Amino acid sequence: MHPSTAPVTRTPIRVAAGARPYVLTAPNTPTAPKAARDFVHAVLRRTALSPLLDTAVLLTSEAVTRAHLHTPRTADILLRMLTAGHGLRISVHDVAPARIPWPAPAAGGQPDDYGLLLADRLADDWGTAPSEEVPRSTSLWFELHLDR
Repeated sequence: MHPSTAPVTRTPIRVAAGARPYVLTAPNTPTAPKAARDFVHAVLRRTALSPLLDTAVLLTSEAVTRAHLHTPRTADILLRMLTAGHGLRISVHDVAPARIPWPAPAAGGQPDDYGLLLADRLADDWGTAPSEEVPRSTSLWFELHLDR
């Protein structure tokens, strides 16, 4: 659900709010999406957040695949996951100084990109943000909550 349609107020999933951070850096190769899926699965499988596992793995795979396709081969892909008692936040971005392009909306205002369409349908919140580490880089992030 996109932020404009999410009326529920929740505690932000941020380190400052007590979320636990996990980080994966993967080389930009065709195996990056699998490495990211395995990482998310390993972190979530035996936690109270395990009901979110399948959706988190699917959206992570789409986000990392998108970053892989739009990132120079010489760059790494960075995945950050924050877990809290009520949900998780995953962000994926490249570490190359090139912006991941935002697709133009299709008719009806929906994203014209399969991965973004999935995020729009399955995530409780999602979007893009400038990378904190690298100027002109963009991260794609999404949040999933247990109290859907």
